[in-house]
Amino acid sequence: MTFFYKNITSKAALLCLSSLSLTGCLSMDLYEPTNIKESVIEVREQEFSEDVMLHDVDEGYLKALAHHYSRYGGSTMDLVVTYDPRSYRNTAMYAAERASDIAGTLRINGVKDIKSGVMPIKAAGDHARLLVTYTSMTAHAPKGCDTLLPGTSGSVSAEPDRDYALGCTLDTMLARQVSKPSDLLGRGTQDSATDGRATSNVIEGYRTGVMNESLEGERASGE
Repeated sequence: MTFFYKNITSKAALLCLSSLSLTGCLSMDLYEPTNIKESVIEVREQEFSEDVMLHDVDEGYLKALAHHYSRYGGSTMDLVVTYDPRSYRNTAMYAAERASDIAGTLRINGVKDIKSGVMPIKAAGDHARLLVTYTSMTAHAPKGCDTLLPGTSGSVSAEPDRDYALGCTLDTMLARQVSKPSDLLGRGTQDSATDGRATSNVIEGYRTGVMNESLEGERASGE
């Protein structure tokens, strides 16, 4: 009888301890802030502008300009050639011809979205200028990534950084290597033949073995 009583007492004590432990677990705050970065690579827009003497604009300059625009351009490229209304050499007709020639060379080098024009500048003299402006896009480290892992940013310090967000170093390196930052914004709605879905539709018939319907020739309305 005594043994039975002690056994009941022990079970009751264990049950009480279990209840206290469970209550303590439920009262604890299980939330811990993550150490993994939650932001993505940023694409920033800024205005690109150049003001160069027209006699310095050659094929090499235009190729370099077209290459920069193909990588970072995010809007229409505006070209303006200046002229002096009182000049016999730097005339509006000359400026218009040069603006057209420059735009044509840039189109040959891949720049399709161009708007060119001329602008009068009083007392400019015989020397015309070329003004180039467009929105450029650049890729940058994600928001909040202020520090990188030791050895990747010129620092050799190995001191622990409790505020470092995992993934910042990798995304920072990727941002520095992005060739065309605007690609990070997505392509949006595309109807070009270069779109992946359109290309797959073209070869779908060949893949499934379905023959295309025959094409009929043109007919004149009188026949």
